[in-house]
Amino acid sequence: MSVDAVDILNDICLTLRGCGAFESVTIGPDDNAARWPRAEVILRSVDESPSVDEADGRWRTLKALVRIHVRSDEPAGAFWRVLELAQTACEALLVDRFRSQSCRDLSIGKATEFSALKVEPKVKAPYLAVAFEVRCCFESGGGQ
Repeated sequence: MSVDAVDILNDICLTLRGCGAFESVTIGPDDNAARWPRAEVILRSVDESPSVDEADGRWRTLKALVRIHVRSDEPAGAFWRVLELAQTACEALLVDRFRSQSCRDLSIGKATEFSALKVEPKVKAPYLAVAFEVRCCFESGGGQ
């Protein structure tokens, strides 16, 4: 993984921490059930393709899963709370969609974009987890 991808992953994590909506935000899974609500930022992949701008450049797309966990004894309340947290997370990530100038809009995708929100399977009441993918596009020169 390139240094650019690490910087982008850290930026996503720091942005979610800074939005103030979560008790805990970690890179990777967090099995500490004492912190609610919490978010996990999990690297899925860094896809690469040749740049059309530079012969030795590469276009990359970082794909990270953002998983949000809530705990509530009321199922409807948990559902609305987790939707609100997901919206807050997406809004926070779009404040600087260029991830401190690390990302940019390319023909392969926008600087920062999201997939649809999905309920995570196998999570039992009183817990609920949802996830969405964050995709960030960036360029790097040859040899990086």
